Amino acid sequence: MSTYIISDIHGALEQFILLLSEIGFDPADGRDELYLLGDYADWGTHSIETIGYVMDMDKYPTVHCLMGNHDLMFLQAIRESKEMLFPNMTWYQTNKGFKTWDDYEKLSEKNKEAIYDWLLSLKFSVDIEVGGHLYMAAHAYPYFGNRGKLGRVYTKNEAVWHRMRFDEDPFVNYHGKRKYTALIIGHTPTSYYRYFEDRSNAQGPNTVYFGKHIIAIDCGAKALEYPDFGEESSNARLAALRLDDEKCFYIK
Repeated sequence: MSTYIISDIHGALEQFILLLSEIGFDPADGRDELYLLGDYADWGTHSIETIGYVMDMDKYPTVHCLMGNHDLMFLQAIRESKEMLFPNMTWYQTNKGFKTWDDYEKLSEKNKEAIYDWLLSLKFSVDIEVGGHLYMAAHAYPYFGNRGKLGRVYTKNEAVWHRMRFDEDPFVNYHGKRKYTALIIGHTPTSYYRYFEDRSNAQGPNTVYFGKHIIAIDCGAKALEYPDFGEESSNARLAALRLDDEKCFYIK
């Protein structure tokens, strides 16, 4: 059995399906585990279709889906629509939420409710044990639940929004008994970490970043459909990490 991790699909459904084929993942065979770290929609053309595809996968016990900041914004937009309010324009325009919302509005009420319920069910973190090592996976930052003083630092909002520095220790404020090898995240394109750690290594296609305390796997797939973004687009890929041996797989 292998353990795979993917994050920040951002509506790139074709690339996501190709990547699943590349790693040989089939949720129906129950052989491997797949962790998806959020941001399923927005930016890409096939955002609602991607959410539907992931929801179908999530019915299998070997698929584990987490909340991302874009998913949280989408959830808030649905809540606002129930109060007859228009979605927040920062999400709708700046974060390309219109790619999601406009197609969501075309769905039946039954399908809308299914998406709402699924978004509500998403967890903010998960522990993964592989090869004698313990990892935490989250979209952006650790989340332990609100236990005493931990709740002041490790909140749900931080878990999807915090922008990790390449030299930051995400567990510095955690004093529990569990000993984590690293935090695995998406959220921030890995070009950021490569640039600030070693500017001479900041060129070329994005790759999974292995830092001292973090493993970052968002390789910028949100820019795949935006050629006017220059290097951000030309270097964009969707990545999968096989945690067992740290092998990485990429789809342009």
